[in-house]
Amino acid sequence: MIFGFNTDVKHENTVYHVQTEAHPSSHTFQSTIFVKGQCIGKKSGSYADAQDEAQTEQYLHELLKEQHRHVVEAIRNGQIEALLKSLEAAQKAATDFL
Repeated sequence: MIFGFNTDVKHENTVYHVQTEAHPSSHTFQSTIFVKGQCIGKKSGSYADAQDEAQTEQYLHELLKEQHRHVVEAIRNGQIEALLKSLEAAQKAATDFL
């Protein structure tokens, strides 16, 4: 069974809660960033392109862990604004494509 990750990260005077979880039915995973219970951004990824035999629990666990670590480190390094801006741009590009 795949479990997600939850981490509280304080940067300056703000505490960010990062939650990363898998969505096996859609072969995706997502990190959601909260401040005071309000979602301020999401970062998604897909593992649908991996061959079925590569989609092991260990493989998914490593994908989740890597993405979670990336988001947490961005916050710790004071790069949350840049991360959120890049997520917003990616979301806009996906919407414009549709």
